[in-house]
Amino acid sequence: MMETAIGLLLGALASWLITFCYYRKSSNEVPEWFKPILKKLPPEKPSRNQLLKLFQDALNEGEVSLHPLLGHVACPDCKAPLEDLEEKVFGDDNVTLVSVKCPHCGWEQTEEVG
Repeated sequence: MMETAIGLLLGALASWLITFCYYRKSSNEVPEWFKPILKKLPPEKPSRNQLLKLFQDALNEGEVSLHPLLGHVACPDCKAPLEDLEEKVFGDDNVTLVSVKCPHCGWEQTEEVG
């Protein structure tokens, strides 16, 4: 009798823990840049082509903007908005480098331009 009660209690605890983990994983907040696209999603699961079209339409209409050098819509690591990213330009007569850094998570990327 006692073994059955302990088994039920452990089973219920394991079930709750699994449910809680999946709930936390699925309850992430939508990034700001995606909200205009989210409003236009169809009720059924969209195909890859539908998502690409929605994203392209949002780009064309100016609802979503890309970083002009890197092509990102947000920080690739922490999803901070483009406006938060810091840029530094340096170089000499032959080479110009642009360094883009996220002040929130420390992500950084440097690219050569021109």
